[in-house]
Amino acid sequence: MNQKNLEEQNVGDIVSANYNAAGVLKEYGIDFCCGGGIPLATVCEKKGLNIEEITNKIASVSNTNSGRQNFSDWEPDFLIDYIINNHHSFVRRKVDEISAYAAKVAKVHGQRHPENIEIYQHFITLANEMVEHLESEEVRVFPLIKKINSSLTNGSQPEAEWIKQLKNELSQMEDEHETAGDLMKAIRELSNGFTPPSDACATYRILYQNLEGFENDLHQHVHLENNILFKKAEKLLVAA
Repeated sequence: MNQKNLEEQNVGDIVSANYNAAGVLKEYGIDFCCGGGIPLATVCEKKGLNIEEITNKIASVSNTNSGRQNFSDWEPDFLIDYIINNHHSFVRRKVDEISAYAAKVAKVHGQRHPENIEIYQHFITLANEMVEHLESEEVRVFPLIKKINSSLTNGSQPEAEWIKQLKNELSQMEDEHETAGDLMKAIRELSNGFTPPSDACATYRILYQNLEGFENDLHQHVHLENNILFKKAEKLLVAA
């Protein structure tokens, strides 16, 4: 792909075609998850970034995609199962662990490093909202996508109520993704990019390592939904 094509593409589509580009975009603070629907040229202009430098870096990793799954080629049902089994299970497994670390660090180090009190508060809010969000997806949104996809695959017309409900659900899910992204961004800023101070104890360092890992998973999780799965769902709605 040439430089001009990259400039005109939405950042989410760039990552969908080559997930290695995610590392380049992250390096420059470019949101490819919730902000995935914005052309790269527009983002660079807004942030005052050197677009030629960025497109050259993306091009340099464009042929190193071996071993990566091509999620865009997956059927919606298979992608849904992957998201649940990998990302949803990761969130449920980690939120209690990270919350416990955050509570301890806030209690022990909060007076000397008060930002950790805010980090704890933000993460508790994020954890609660994400657990509720996962339930909404698994109980309402994902089954709707599967039902509509099954109907179309079998040559039948999906029920009108399913179509109307899914349109509303997709919009709400993307709004909730943006809220989660904002909370995670605040945590990153408060933690100085997950960099513990020189006097940090082991628990302090483990907390920041876990928060960075949680952010990395959240970015791919939201990318798979906003930029791939939900776009597939929107195509189903058009076909219906």
